[in-house]
Amino acid sequence: MLSEVLDITAQFKADTLYTLDLSNWDNAVIQLVGLSAGTITFNATNDGGGVTGVTDGDSRSVGNLIAVQVTNLNTGTAVTSATGAGLYRAGVVGRYLQLTGSGVTITKILVYLSKIS
Repeated sequence: MLSEVLDITAQFKADTLYTLDLSNWDNAVIQLVGLSAGTITFNATNDGGGVTGVTDGDSRSVGNLIAVQVTNLNTGTAVTSATGAGLYRAGVVGRYLQLTGSGVTITKILVYLSKIS
């Protein structure tokens, strides 16, 4: 199995959003640590914002995002947003998964990406 852990805390705090490119990954588990205020919403898209014949687009130019369900691993409940700390699993929900925040106070956000080879 291939895997990688990303600490996206600084980027998320700076921009109040972070977009993951899930190409080549089977699962993403997002760990929210110390989420004491606000809401983090999970959105996805296949649209990288590409321009035909010019660019394929990438995670910095995504468009047409829609809310998607991820699984709260503590409760087993499907949710589209989080208001507390915990682990949230996203299977293949689209090429890009974006976390957006509203009024968020958080200590850390870790993302575990895995692929069963």
